[in-house]
Amino acid sequence: MAGITALIGNFIIAAYAWAGNIQNEMDARYVEKSSLTNLFTVHKFWGWAGLLSIFLAIVAIFYFQFQAWEHEDQEQK
Repeated sequence: MAGITALIGNFIIAAYAWAGNIQNEMDARYVEKSSLTNLFTVHKFWGWAGLLSIFLAIVAIFYFQFQAWEHEDQEQK
């Protein structure tokens, strides 16, 4: 009985080691290819310039929308 328990234990240890090696091999070959990540690491100027332009566009939309609402309120009075 002790021999079977030791055999099963050795099998489990070997299975974990084999599965761990496969996981390590998969992780070692993984390379991220994200254009968004490259904008802020490789092309810092263009990444931040694009982010700033998006922010300014959103601010302009809100500004002109509030101006239109104020103009409508003034016409109603």
